[in-house]
Amino acid sequence: MDLASLDLQKIDNDLNNYGYLIVKDKTLEKICEAARTEYEECFKNSKPRAPRDRFDYKMLKEKPWRKMAIGSKTGLGEPIAQNMQSIYFDESDQRYPSLTALFSEMIKVRNKLMRVDEAFGSHPEQDGFWNACRIHHYPRGGGFMTVHRDEYFPDKLEEKNKPFYQMLVLLSRKNIDFMSGGGVLVDSQGKKVDIETEAGFGAMVLYDGRTPHGVEDVDLDQVIDFTRTDGRLVALVNLYCTL
Repeated sequence: MDLASLDLQKIDNDLNNYGYLIVKDKTLEKICEAARTEYEECFKNSKPRAPRDRFDYKMLKEKPWRKMAIGSKTGLGEPIAQNMQSIYFDESDQRYPSLTALFSEMIKVRNKLMRVDEAFGSHPEQDGFWNACRIHHYPRGGGFMTVHRDEYFPDKLEEKNKPFYQMLVLLSRKNIDFMSGGGVLVDSQGKKVDIETEAGFGAMVLYDGRTPHGVEDVDLDQVIDFTRTDGRLVALVNLYCTL
């Protein structure tokens, strides 16, 4: 399925039947090539911040925020162990036009699936949520995230009577940027799916809060180095609460 032929009812049916859906689109893949280059430029010029350093969406208008995410819990206190780093971007940051274009396409698809206004999340004070546009970067030498189901964000959206859809776009290539491990999910039949191999660079992967997913150890034969731009990279646009 490509972006031009998205059928909301079919997507919902596929998520119910299979637990996930892969969308491949040539235009999106082309955007991803340029977005990956912009990410690497930003990465090289960004200061890493500690996991407990706090920021909000207003600060992103000044510059992106590169944050380490290491420990037995997430920043929200969820018991999900992880070892990675993230860069958060303002959704309209024209210093990175290709990343902005990628996030924009992802937000449009997410909001279409949610049956909300196309600009939902772009007006945080009005909507109560903001678009957390970011790149997750799992380094070679031990980047990972334990397999889990999303609970926090679905619960927050449910409080506002809105459905939760998770989407990600792959910005790295297995066997080039990293060799082993990477993103996995468990489908509705209980089968583990290697989404790096099945989806590939530039593909969009859709699922919801029912689907277990995580990142298996990336290249444990390497010595970890958080200054390298290779490894496993993925773009996300979750809705974060403003409060």
